[in-house]
Amino acid sequence: MEQSRPRHKEQNFLIVVNRSWFYVLIDFIFSLFFWLYSLVVVSFILSATFGFNNTLTKVLNASFNMTNQDIRTMFIAAIVVFLLFYVLLYINHVYNKKRFGTLKRRSYPAPVSNTELKTLGLMDIETIEKLQSEDYTVFDTNPIVPLGGEKR
Repeated sequence: MEQSRPRHKEQNFLIVVNRSWFYVLIDFIFSLFFWLYSLVVVSFILSATFGFNNTLTKVLNASFNMTNQDIRTMFIAAIVVFLLFYVLLYINHVYNKKRFGTLKRRSYPAPVSNTELKTLGLMDIETIEKLQSEDYTVFDTNPIVPLGGEKR
């Protein structure tokens, strides 16, 4: 197996799926619903945090029996927990770097030869050479032999 390398523009690919308009419409409706829900939640939290009393915050505060101060407290607690985890993970990162070094000891395995692939017994040599030589290959049946049986 070779080292991974960055993709170039000519190596990008596009997956095209033929879906019916019904599924596209259902996906669009659900996506729109959840985007709107997310927008309402974010606007509620921001307006309650910064003290803007609009219709949305009044209705939701009455529904959930809470005040803007409760939401500010929750928001500040979330920021404190986030910062605590960030600091702890940074300390762990510094400790690991001091204790174990930069860990640049990994080496990639040597390229696999066709004979090594043949000894696995999962494909015949013609299929292996066809896969390596051509850019695009279509098979009518699966060319890989199951581990416990014979080729289908």
